[in-house]
Amino acid sequence: MKKKIISAAFTALLISTISCSNSEKKYEEEEKSLIADYISRNNITVAPDASGLYYIELIPGTGENIEIGDSLGVYYTGWFLDGTEFNNNTEETTPFRFRLNSYGLIEGWTIGLPKMKLGTKAQLLIPSKLAYGSVGYGYYDYYGRYISVIPGYSPLLFEIQVVELVKAKK
Repeated sequence: MKKKIISAAFTALLISTISCSNSEKKYEEEEKSLIADYISRNNITVAPDASGLYYIELIPGTGENIEIGDSLGVYYTGWFLDGTEFNNNTEETTPFRFRLNSYGLIEGWTIGLPKMKLGTKAQLLIPSKLAYGSVGYGYYDYYGRYISVIPGYSPLLFEIQVVELVKAKK
């Protein structure tokens, strides 16, 4: 009897793993298609780096490249690839300030910002694996309802301008 229960549990786990794997592949393929369509529609000619991030420089900056540990101030806008804006701080009087590689910063920014200098304005096309992954991002409101802001498997486009740079002490 015990062997039958263990066997049934193992079979259920195997089926669950296979079906999750198939749905993950489906979402990953849909994401690749979204990115390819966006690149085609917008005549983007740059290739992704090894991580899959696309760096599109709009205005070059000056000085030294940004490095991990530097403190930055940036203005940014974030869009889904269908053009829907999900966040920006461009109307704020002060930029978004943070230390590069600080907790909570998406990996796409940690990879993309070191390609920039003070004054650079660039777009980062970020696959979901370098952003919010398969889970996405959301929050619980006052009433305990979950509000999804960024669904899982969402590639994101950020336009970022570096307006402050304080180099880390070495």
